[in-house]
Amino acid sequence: MKKLAALSLLSALLFVIAGCETTSTRPYTSSTKNVVMVQNKIKASYEKIKLGEFKQAENSGSLLCRLNGPVDVSPGKSQAEFIKEAFQTELFLAQVYDPTSDIELSGTLNSIKFSSVSPAYWTLNFTISSNKSAGYTVETVYPFKTSFSAFGACRNVAEAFTPAVQALISEILGNPNFSELVEG
Repeated sequence: MKKLAALSLLSALLFVIAGCETTSTRPYTSSTKNVVMVQNKIKASYEKIKLGEFKQAENSGSLLCRLNGPVDVSPGKSQAEFIKEAFQTELFLAQVYDPTSDIELSGTLNSIKFSSVSPAYWTLNFTISSNKSAGYTVETVYPFKTSFSAFGACRNVAEAFTPAVQALISEILGNPNFSELVEG
């Protein structure tokens, strides 16, 4: 009986120690490649852009990582809001952001998912539109290195989110239909 009680106590202690952790990402940092792309595509035509609503599809995906717990890639906001702020950063640094512009981009994060096992990747599916065009959908698959341990793998998931968003913005800007968003 004492052995069973000790075993139960040990099991409970291990469960508490190995309990869920929330893995968070770092704040967004701009991509020089994206800023230059914005300058080449927008600034050359002397147009400025503002951002409208960026929303997330209702069933866009859950961000639980192994038995480690949730991955919080956008502390205090939705993933769509994180993408909007990232996009705004790129536009601002390229000197084409103007909150009073006649051109307004909006977006919907259709799905978001990741794999923390090899091959590890983020997949972001996003629809961008404007008040001048119905827009288009892009999907970015961003690969990254994983780890055998749940803690290391989930940390890598969180740290790979910002470069995945940079890649998403690059896909949006590099799409041949981007000019329709700003020119109509």
